[in-house]
Amino acid sequence: MIRRLKRRSRPMTAFNKYFKAFCVLTILLVGAIYMGYGFYVNVEQLDDFYDWPSFFIVAAGLLVMGIAYAVTRLPIPRVYYVSGMLILAFLLRLLWVLFVPTEPESDFLTLHNAALSVTEGDFSFTENSYFQKWVYQLGFVMYQALIIFLFGEDIFILQFFNILFSVAMVWMVYKITTEIFEEKAGHLAGLIYTFYIPAIVMTSLLTNQILATLLFYIGAYLLVKRFEDKNWSWIAIGVLFALGHIIRPLGSFVLLAAGIFVFVVYLLRNNRRNILINSGKFLGVITTYLLVLTIASQTLIISGISDYPLENRDPKWKFVVGLNHETRGTYSNEGSKTLSNLSWKERLAKEEEMIEERLSDPSRLPPLFHDKFSIMWGDRDASIMWSYQGDDEDFKDWLYKTDKFIYLQFFIFGMIAIFGLIKSAKGNLENKQQKALFFVLFIIGYAMIHLLIEIQTRYRFVLMPGLITLQSYGVYVLHRLFIRSKKRESIRKSSAS
Repeated sequence: MIRRLKRRSRPMTAFNKYFKAFCVLTILLVGAIYMGYGFYVNVEQLDDFYDWPSFFIVAAGLLVMGIAYAVTRLPIPRVYYVSGMLILAFLLRLLWVLFVPTEPESDFLTLHNAALSVTEGDFSFTENSYFQKWVYQLGFVMYQALIIFLFGEDIFILQFFNILFSVAMVWMVYKITTEIFEEKAGHLAGLIYTFYIPAIVMTSLLTNQILATLLFYIGAYLLVKRFEDKNWSWIAIGVLFALGHIIRPLGSFVLLAAGIFVFVVYLLRNNRRNILINSGKFLGVITTYLLVLTIASQTLIISGISDYPLENRDPKWKFVVGLNHETRGTYSNEGSKTLSNLSWKERLAKEEEMIEERLSDPSRLPPLFHDKFSIMWGDRDASIMWSYQGDDEDFKDWLYKTDKFIYLQFFIFGMIAIFGLIKSAKGNLENKQQKALFFVLFIIGYAMIHLLIEIQTRYRFVLMPGLITLQSYGVYVLHRLFIRSKKRESIRKSSAS
């Protein structure tokens, strides 16, 4: 009887193995397409930034990354290296905030004024059409209001919290990369994020992106490190993803990537007991996530602050903008004016009509997708424009050039990292490096949805820690290949002599 059961289980075992290999390979190949296309659109735009030939810029970037990796290999005790890195990250961000002041404007000003009203007990701003349509913005408004209530109205206080959250993100990038790959790659990832220009300049901007990104990545760290080991981890992961979503509504993308990741890495195994346990844990993540969101929404509704839950009541608007061929998926004032004078029902009907019209000719979509991908992942980062309000155009130009120089390396070494992951998967589908699949899934999913919805280059901020994690592993892989080739050459010379 036992032998019969074993014989029956073998086909399922083989199926799981090959299906998991297929899933892993598919995810990584799509990731390779993203990295390759990202490299292409960035190189295509190098002439807009530099007077030097593109080859020289690429070669210089490879040299700088080699030097940076050499720094991580210096015999510095880990505690000193990490402490120094965090102190440096803090000082860079503090100096930026102190010497390059940024006044809130546009949406940032709207949200800050709303937070000031909350501290005075005035919630009339919720009747504004802005908050009627995008109710989810109340989450970040309440966060800012809490900080203002506790510490005062000085904008520097909110910026200082941005500094702390950004430095904490340096720590998380280091920890995640070390957990998935190895210590030296973690050192490099933390160092790169320390100097990453948007991570520095956005600390002076009253944006929801810094805190939300930190919450999502703490949750991701627990997912890749503690999901199987600790019984309580699913609760913390669900809470962190939900809080991140409350601050900036990207939780659904993160949760979808997490679900596919858990299925491929943890469920496609042979141990039925572990499959059941891990399935239950992820259901717990979803339940906790939805419970936290429900509590937050109902609290605002019951208290009379809002008539609606924390959601986007006008989700089609993002697609109206994103499918606009004339603006190549970027924001359009004309489109906004077209809809501004319509009633709510008329607006929704008009948006649906505009979407259908823009999808009516499928042959126009591939050129639109190329243009959008090129802008989203290759154009200059708008966070610099929003954060730096000074008149020194040379300094602003330097920021753009430095950012592009660093940013280009993410795709070069990201591609190497993908091939390194493919090679490691061929040897062992259960190695810890396969936990990087979560970040690959998040990156490609986020990139794909932005082929359809509105794009702004500052929106890519949330992906950068994951991209830097992969890029740092790519540098590590290249260095390892270089060392092995030197050893083989040394052995060959020894044999010849």
